[in-house]
Amino acid sequence: MTSDMQNSQQVPELCPDVTGVILAGGRSRRMGRDKATLEIGGQTLFERTLAMLQGIFSQVLIAGDRPDLATAQVPCVPDIYPGSALGGLHAALKAAATPWVFVTPCDLPYPDEGLIRLLLGHREGYEVVIPRTPQGLEPVFALYHKTCLPLMEEMLRRGDYRIYDFYPQVRVHYLEVQILSADWQRALLNLNTPQDLQRLKKESPMSPSVVSIVAKSGTGKTTLLEKLIAEMKFRGYRVGAVKHDAHSFSIDHEGKDSWRMTQAGADTMLITSPEKIAMVKQNTRAEEPPLTETIQTYFNDVDIVLTEGFKRSAMPKIEVHRRERSPTLLCRGKEHDSTLFAVASDEPLELDVPVYDINDVQGLCDLITQRFLS
Repeated sequence: MTSDMQNSQQVPELCPDVTGVILAGGRSRRMGRDKATLEIGGQTLFERTLAMLQGIFSQVLIAGDRPDLATAQVPCVPDIYPGSALGGLHAALKAAATPWVFVTPCDLPYPDEGLIRLLLGHREGYEVVIPRTPQGLEPVFALYHKTCLPLMEEMLRRGDYRIYDFYPQVRVHYLEVQILSADWQRALLNLNTPQDLQRLKKESPMSPSVVSIVAKSGTGKTTLLEKLIAEMKFRGYRVGAVKHDAHSFSIDHEGKDSWRMTQAGADTMLITSPEKIAMVKQNTRAEEPPLTETIQTYFNDVDIVLTEGFKRSAMPKIEVHRRERSPTLLCRGKEHDSTLFAVASDEPLELDVPVYDINDVQGLCDLITQRFLS
């Protein structure tokens, strides 16, 4: 069995009973421009948030009158009671076909899948799950159950738009900072003013841009990835690479000194030489860390990271397509992946993204450098 086939069998199931909701109904008055279309690392804030939610939830919608952002797969729902966060939550709950909704604003530069999954794991027995930090509650980054809908509607009808009046009347699980992820402040950072955006660019060093090469098994994504790495290096860029493996793997060989140290219980083991440094670090979570976290931790010395796999990540994607392998694409058709920005194909295709010849490595590198490195 190929690794691609194994990976496809090991991909986590999308959460079926929660709808992911992007709150995008605000007018961005303080920013002076539409926050949803601000770009960070080659993607708009909306695209970053949408891709993350589509990697977690089987259904996603936009709360707000935003037909410019909506698609057939991701509809928008205008507020019935406009003008408040409570009105946006009400519209989302009323439109959702699932018992739960997870809501997030569209202006988070670093949306964190791990933090969302933490909230999902604490919803049993509650109607609301919400982070509580030293800055207060995070009402628009939270989980809400359908049972909240009648009370929300009653409040809105009588003109009470204060969302903090709502919580004492329902069963709320407040997640304190002690159990939130260590980088919760980064994950919950939002952009409200031009000064916020300038401060972000000045004070928060951006992680390198990431491009994921995805394809069905046997299509040749590793071959394309090799060529892209070589071309990027030829152009003078520092390149990182990540291979996704859904199973346990080992770079230690039994009997070697490094293997003996790891077997003895070393949590982190390094091998150093004049040419290379290798690390074996134990993952104690019993689950794969989010790709964004891996990039931030290990790739701060490169210009760009190219990955193989991670088809459900929120990262921008190039899909490799071969006619003999499959007539359909992973990212177009039954599923519409908003992070797809190009296709490398051995046949002409009519798509909403650029289509390159599968051997046009220079053209693909031109696109990558123009979009992510210029």
